[in-house]
Amino acid sequence: MHHSGGHKGRPYGAIHSAKINSMSTGHHQAVQEQFTRTAEAFAKFATRDTPEELASRVEFAGLRADDSVLDVACGPAAFLLAAAARVRFVRGVDLTAEMLRQARAFQAERDIVNVAFDLGEAEMLPYADGSFDLVSCQFAFHHMPRPEATLAEMRRVMKPEGRILLVDSVGPEDPAASHLHNEIERLRDPSHTITLSLPQFLQMFAAQGLSVENRRVLDRSRSFNQWMLRAGHDRSSAGYRAVRRLMEESIPGDRAAFGVTVDGEDLRIVHQEGMFLLRRKAD
Repeated sequence: MHHSGGHKGRPYGAIHSAKINSMSTGHHQAVQEQFTRTAEAFAKFATRDTPEELASRVEFAGLRADDSVLDVACGPAAFLLAAAARVRFVRGVDLTAEMLRQARAFQAERDIVNVAFDLGEAEMLPYADGSFDLVSCQFAFHHMPRPEATLAEMRRVMKPEGRILLVDSVGPEDPAASHLHNEIERLRDPSHTITLSLPQFLQMFAAQGLSVENRRVLDRSRSFNQWMLRAGHDRSSAGYRAVRRLMEESIPGDRAAFGVTVDGEDLRIVHQEGMFLLRRKAD
């Protein structure tokens, strides 16, 4: 199977030059700077502490032994490394070299051989049309300036009978709550763009000609302090204090839809998490 050549039927250079400005340079840099700075903390808290969540995503994906899998914005590759034993081949692509360094270190630690990694953009995937049985993207759409463009690329590199696994936070539908929710998220992490609501996700899927084969939306409760550490803020930092103040101010009436409760010196917050398994709609 051909993974890494140009876009079938279209010269890669032409696609590259047409799309190179599709993601603002400023946001590009914000993503790279955030995840270069926090790669170690992110990898530690996102990869090592959630084996049950990881197992549930692997099960949800419905992996098969002959599958080839691509994970877009793979980060430290927790999903890929968990999936590798079940499938033929897995590949990860990420914008941040330091994240890929972490991923390769975890790969070496576990001696997993059927994995490869590439540096690349989600809006401009360097793979031929119809290359992969499963194309996934997890907890990255809220960093995308144009999530619909990323989804279109994922659809392009998916085989005609393939599947897309999309996992991300799901935002509140109420406009005022959504505004404050995303303000808090951006203050914590400048590379955050927007957390889409469930209707926005479903509308985007339909616009790309994708049907939802399976979906699960559930609440994930987490420690605010750990969540902040993952973004590089310890309790002594100005960033921590600013986000904590906004979070505490949102408690009356749950104005930011984080379901905040005080837990000693910590807070408990809730993220809604959506898992979607998508296929091309039948013609």
